[in-house]
Amino acid sequence: MKKICQLYMPSFYRSYNKDAIKEATKILPDLKKIGFSGIYLISLWEDGGYDNGFDVVEYSVNPNFGSDEDLRGLIQTAHELDIEVGVDVVPNHVSDKNILAKNCLNDVPGYEDCLYVVSKEEAERLTRAGVPNIFGELAYSKIGDKYIRTTFADYHQLNLNWNSEKVQEYFKSVFKHLKEIGIDFIRIDCGMLLLEDVTKADPNDPMACTQPKASIEAIRKVSGGMPLFFEWFDPESANLFDDCPECYALDCSYVMTGEQPVKWGHKKLIPLFGGHDQMTVADRGIDIEKALLEAAKSEYIFLDMATLIEWKTDPTVLPGDEEYDADLNSPNQRYRARRPVDPIIKEMRKKLLR
Repeated sequence: MKKICQLYMPSFYRSYNKDAIKEATKILPDLKKIGFSGIYLISLWEDGGYDNGFDVVEYSVNPNFGSDEDLRGLIQTAHELDIEVGVDVVPNHVSDKNILAKNCLNDVPGYEDCLYVVSKEEAERLTRAGVPNIFGELAYSKIGDKYIRTTFADYHQLNLNWNSEKVQEYFKSVFKHLKEIGIDFIRIDCGMLLLEDVTKADPNDPMACTQPKASIEAIRKVSGGMPLFFEWFDPESANLFDDCPECYALDCSYVMTGEQPVKWGHKKLIPLFGGHDQMTVADRGIDIEKALLEAAKSEYIFLDMATLIEWKTDPTVLPGDEEYDADLNSPNQRYRARRPVDPIIKEMRKKLLR
């Protein structure tokens, strides 16, 4: 079994500011000693400040956390320790400051179809029909004289149209770059939501208009064969990955509901534990020992340091903020609403490296 450790970069920022990536590099030998064979860096990229790092402006290192050179140093150190490195890619949406979004909003020739732009009447009709918004209020947000599909939050995060050649070219270059700098695998955020059939909208089922199989194929087309771990798939969807040698489904649905996890019986269904800000499984009322012993039968397991501490030792309430969700309307509030990682690292070294 391969254990993959989540490193949530805003938590490192809370403790180390612009040395976040350098400090993450320093703990890699410790992670190796306690059995991790991989890491994935989450919320690493330059972003617009409205959704915990998922409103990506560009796939370059957020300058709050360090530099692109710092990232290359981390990758080199990890590979010397035989640790694989993964990162997040968020293909469903981008910041309104991303080049694809800006060019589309400004009517730059060739970019007209990068976003889902509809008329006011169509936006109102589809909203009534039940086309969903997941974390905000508006399924279609007004920007200037345009109405844009916004699945997440608001007009700061705009849905990309994966039928657009410009969108496909953009992500093909992203994957190529990540592969060139030594990234070993990608965690795909919102992977089932790339393509929609809005004619199937259902007010009682926010997932009714998603097209998961077509969405998987859209990413595979541009990924260059890199291993892909898709979040936002339920256990019943694991068989969609049977013919994708490099693709897996990350099962984290129980984390959101607080229910005991299902059994991970499908070889393509990978358990994922923990929260983006190191809010652990125990915080959600999960029987961590029972859940992780079952998960340990899988080929992979994704978890964070705090959850591992709970698994290996008596549960400990780690110091940190009690806030879980940041204020999406205040840029960069998430940095003050996420737990610092330093207490977790100290606890890990004290309890697991004695």
